[in-house]
Amino acid sequence: MTANLIPRHEAWRQAYRASRYCQHLNQQELNQRVRDVFLNMLRLTPEAKIGLPPITPADVIWIELWTHVLEEMKLRHGPYPNGFTREILHSEPFPDFVGELGRKSASVLAKRNLRSGDVLIKFGKAEHMRALYERGAMRVQPASYYAAPSHNGAVRDDEQTLPLSLYLTRAELMKVVRNPQDVPDDVGGQRLDIVHKSQTDYWLYCVTTAVEPRLFVDFHADACVIIKDRAKFEQLITSHSARNFPATTCFHGDVTYVDPLSPTSVIIDVPMSKHFRYGYQKEYRFIWRPAGPANNLSYIDLEVGSLEGIAEIVVV
Repeated sequence: MTANLIPRHEAWRQAYRASRYCQHLNQQELNQRVRDVFLNMLRLTPEAKIGLPPITPADVIWIELWTHVLEEMKLRHGPYPNGFTREILHSEPFPDFVGELGRKSASVLAKRNLRSGDVLIKFGKAEHMRALYERGAMRVQPASYYAAPSHNGAVRDDEQTLPLSLYLTRAELMKVVRNPQDVPDDVGGQRLDIVHKSQTDYWLYCVTTAVEPRLFVDFHADACVIIKDRAKFEQLITSHSARNFPATTCFHGDVTYVDPLSPTSVIIDVPMSKHFRYGYQKEYRFIWRPAGPANNLSYIDLEVGSLEGIAEIVVV
């Protein structure tokens, strides 16, 4: 007997209606989630066109999440495009992916036939990228630096906190309260907001494992350094840590991206975690954490030596 199959998008809609985890968001919060998911889906193709991610296990999650926000909008406002206002995508300037910088960067990376994950890439202004390539010069900023409102949306983030916002049914609520017997029988779903905080300011240096030309545009960069020998680069940085960052713990690795509405764990290491809106950046970071609590740290300029032989500089 052949099973009755339904389109994947309808299966996703049914699953969302069964667990409507966005229903507690106000309209402004839902608008932000729509924008976050949409921007994560965008790609700049080698032909300098805006495209969507491939249907792979790693990327299909964004299409599923997009289906979920579409369904939440439909449940609130009716069929598309009801509920979709200009504010969603224009609450701040939209990256100009198909402008001159986008066209140049798409061509530059396509010629190199690189695979995401095989290299580390640092994007920035040409003068800074030349200094990185020639001398290993890098400015290591404190986490507090990135909260400045002057940064654009791809950079600006409170790196010392990570907020979660959960919708709990009565059954789920009874599992987390101290006295479940006191939960009324007729209580409905409840909103639970949690903020994870770092106990201290800390230093971080960020690169990416993503070979994505759109990152030139997101970071307003006209150059990048492609680090091909990852192990050597990591060794250079960690070997310079002792004298430049005394009384700190140094570690590095891939960032964990956290969906604030459905985190996979309640244990979150804030310095190595980010809101899922930045997921497309596939960040790899180096962290220096002070031994004790510290606030408003200053940047530290670090030089690890020439990267010639382990990296390539690209200026678009």
